[in-house]
Amino acid sequence: MAGAGSVLTITIIGACAFLILVALNMVFFLNQDKGVLDWLKHATSKQRIIAIIDVIMTFVCALDFLHILLLFLI
Repeated sequence: MAGAGSVLTITIIGACAFLILVALNMVFFLNQDKGVLDWLKHATSKQRIIAIIDVIMTFVCALDFLHILLLFLI
């Protein structure tokens, strides 16, 4: 039973991380004067790599968040 509690805790932490990540991405791009594609055209290679990592982490956290929602629905 303790294993299920730890899995639940890690899953909830992942869902909270997803929501924070989406909120920070939204705030960042809403504060920009230009759109995402314009920003990528003028970004340095380091910024592009960070953006790719950000997209991958958002996707992974989104899958974890959907996993939580499906658990509650079942």
